[in-house]
Amino acid sequence: MIKKENKPDRREYTLMVVPHQGQAVRKIRIPILAVKGALCLICLLAIVMAGSFINFRHSATIASAEKAELENLRKSNGDQVTEIEKLAKETAKLQSDMERLNSLDAEIRRIVNNEDTTNTSRAGLVRPSATYSGQGGPRVQSDIDNIKVAVNDLQAAVTIREQSLVELKQELLAKQARLAVTPSIWPTSGDVTSRFGWRSSPWGGGGDYHPGIDIANSVGTPIVATADGEVVQSEWYGGYGNMVQINHGNGIATIYGHNSQLLVHTGQVVKKGQVIAYLGNTGASTGPHCHYEIRVNGTAVNPASFLN
Repeated sequence: MIKKENKPDRREYTLMVVPHQGQAVRKIRIPILAVKGALCLICLLAIVMAGSFINFRHSATIASAEKAELENLRKSNGDQVTEIEKLAKETAKLQSDMERLNSLDAEIRRIVNNEDTTNTSRAGLVRPSATYSGQGGPRVQSDIDNIKVAVNDLQAAVTIREQSLVELKQELLAKQARLAVTPSIWPTSGDVTSRFGWRSSPWGGGGDYHPGIDIANSVGTPIVATADGEVVQSEWYGGYGNMVQINHGNGIATIYGHNSQLLVHTGQVVKKGQVIAYLGNTGASTGPHCHYEIRVNGTAVNPASFLN
């Protein structure tokens, strides 16, 4: 049996231990301050344990959130690396496209024979002196979205420019083909001794109609085709002597008369500037010269309107 004694003068608890029969009763005295101190210690330990548990849970929550954020960052970085690699490939393709366009641009310029001067850029801007190297402009840090927009714009520009250049090339080739079959150069060198149209006859007896021009020079001077075409006649032909006639298409034909020697045959395809005969004095001629004649749909026209 435990008996509590509370004596104001002693301020303690007395515990009485009643043993079995025949044994003496024992008393244990515990000061009240010790009891209160034990209770306070127990409460303090409970508070500390509760705080530690709460702190542990909070730290675990933060750690879990940080881990999830780190995983998201890793995934985001991985996605960005993939996007950058993709953009790098697209940029390389654009570079290849631009090189192809530059080659096309150079080819077109060769066709029109209109190369830029050495101090002019392809964009039409005068190149500055190489002595200076100043550059500038605001510095802008690009992000993936901005790069994507730039790449898309470049792709669209490349497509439009390429289509435009292809069309221009086709137009220029067509024009060049027309020019190639259009008589535009002199058939030989020398002096014009007789022009197209009515003239005083070189054999006397008044005037006559001259369907071409006469260009006098030494026998053996080369005579060239004035345009691309097909030889339709290469033989002796009356007053023309040794004559070459070339069909250039579109109803246009040229005639070269009084030659000393013919170098082409009927059915042969010739190019502008190709030597086809040597100047002579055959047929109805008063001296060595080339009779040059242009016919349009069978009618002789003034060669002066074709010559450069």
